[in-house]
Amino acid sequence: MNKTSLPIPVTVKKIIKENFKTKSFVLDSKIKALPGQFIMVWLPKIAEKPFSITDISPFTITIMTAGKFTKHMNEKVKKGDTIWFRGPFGKGIFKQVKGRKILVSGGCGCVPLYFFAKTLKNKKSVQVIVGAKTKKELLFVKKFKDLGLNVQTTTDDGTAGKKGYTTEELKRVLSTEKINCVYACGPEVMLKKIVHICEEKNVKYQLSLEALMKCGFGVCGSCSVGGKLVCKDGPVFAKWPGKL
Repeated sequence: MNKTSLPIPVTVKKIIKENFKTKSFVLDSKIKALPGQFIMVWLPKIAEKPFSITDISPFTITIMTAGKFTKHMNEKVKKGDTIWFRGPFGKGIFKQVKGRKILVSGGCGCVPLYFFAKTLKNKKSVQVIVGAKTKKELLFVKKFKDLGLNVQTTTDDGTAGKKGYTTEELKRVLSTEKINCVYACGPEVMLKKIVHICEEKNVKYQLSLEALMKCGFGVCGSCSVGGKLVCKDGPVFAKWPGKL
């Protein structure tokens, strides 16, 4: 398959409601992909947008309502409908580092982290911090726990877990425990804070970045960050591209 060719049609096999504005779409197709890679999803007459891969067994994507495209996906697309995709894309993937790990998720950042977590063998050495603005926006907490992972939640308003931000909890853990690598995905402001924290503590990190994309394979240049293309060089980086 030529990943840059015309989109491939696929049937929506199952839809799972994750929370009030987020759904997972299980697709009736197979895909070979690595943790951190993404696909371009196309809806005719609507648009084409990039989405991280939640799982490959079964092939699943998770979409949070944030704009016209995602609203259409979550409100209009039903079981049995056809959508189209290209991919997978992305050379920058999550790579396993020996030793203890922390996965830090903000908002919908849990999607690529969950895919990565499923590939880890020694799950006892893995901690997860899942953050959201409020309890009803938390995602994948049960999914991570079902993998046997130690999960800590944070909410801005204190309605679930610890009140505060994921970065505050991460800083606390790194101040008291020996961690070999931090894996994270979420809002840019969260990721930049994680970079500062990890560099201060001399801890390795791998970050999955989000960016506007049109092509997905390095032609349009719309996802350039610090001279790096998120679609091609990333989306996972072991060093922040450009200025912080």
